[in-house]
Amino acid sequence: MTQNAILFIPDISGFTEFVHHTAISHSRHIISELLELLIDSNNMGLELAEIEGDALFLYKLEDNIDISVIEKQIETMFLAFHSHLKRYEYQRICHCGACSSAYNLKIKFVVHSGEIEFIEVKNFKKPYGSSVIQAHRLLKNTVPLDEYAIFTKDILPIAENNKQQHTTEYDFGNITFSYKSLEHLKAKVPIPNPIPEDIPKHKLFDETEIIKISAINLYEVISNFDYRLLWTKGINKLEYEKNKVNRAGLKHKCLINVNDEIEQTTVAKRVQSNQLVYGESTTNMPFIKRMNNYFILEETKEGYTKLNIEVFVDFKPFAILMKPFFKKNLKKVISENIKKLVILIDSGFTGNEN
Repeated sequence: MTQNAILFIPDISGFTEFVHHTAISHSRHIISELLELLIDSNNMGLELAEIEGDALFLYKLEDNIDISVIEKQIETMFLAFHSHLKRYEYQRICHCGACSSAYNLKIKFVVHSGEIEFIEVKNFKKPYGSSVIQAHRLLKNTVPLDEYAIFTKDILPIAENNKQQHTTEYDFGNITFSYKSLEHLKAKVPIPNPIPEDIPKHKLFDETEIIKISAINLYEVISNFDYRLLWTKGINKLEYEKNKVNRAGLKHKCLINVNDEIEQTTVAKRVQSNQLVYGESTTNMPFIKRMNNYFILEETKEGYTKLNIEVFVDFKPFAILMKPFFKKNLKKVISENIKKLVILIDSGFTGNEN
């Protein structure tokens, strides 16, 4: 049985080739976040048929087409997409190829209408038919823009004097469509508030170690929660969002001594242009208002990185008397962690093993 439907495809593009595993892994997480965001921005009752790499295939069974509703849906997704990228650029702490170029990502939309049928595989129902094929073929086109929305004549009738139209030849024949630039919508993307840099006043630890590994690979080992238990003492379990790249403001929980749970927030601070920095802040420790620890990385020569670890603390009232104890305990724990980290790196581990 055939039914009329709107076929709606948002497609993400812009990532170039990556030269190492870290960028590939992080690009996968970034795209995953963006696709989830687009799904959550669905306001017109579209059904998700399939996630297709960097694109979504959505549809809605509909006889009457309201172009204003469709254009509003495109605007909502476009603004959500670029708001997320702008916020990510403010919050990112990683300097791999994917994270540092995420702001270059673009989005385009293909909107088509036609008759569809459904095929069922086990309990999964999927749109099928020539209209579905046509919508997907339109992803490959000659539109001279980076970000745009394509509308076939079934969605938006094409006026004879419309300059923004193309006729493209496909394997099923020629198809004529109109397109609209989305560039003007960028003026509506809000500027996110910058993350404040607020460092506790008491420095309790400051030591440096030279480690035989590149700065970008060491940064991945330190900042990636997947590897934390391999080199950090005293943590029994780590809870975090596995489908997100670690960035400023992201929270995770550490289970210490079986029953004690500590929540930490990823932070950063200003460093020199040739340095990388990763930090974490916690506020729920006994006697301490807040503790920030920072890992500052600087590649001294190819394959060697100077790792500087700093810890700053604000004490609760009268707990300042315990400063010598905390300082001694921190030195012991962090020194042991550094030794484990060096042993891990010397074994050949680079963070590219997944």
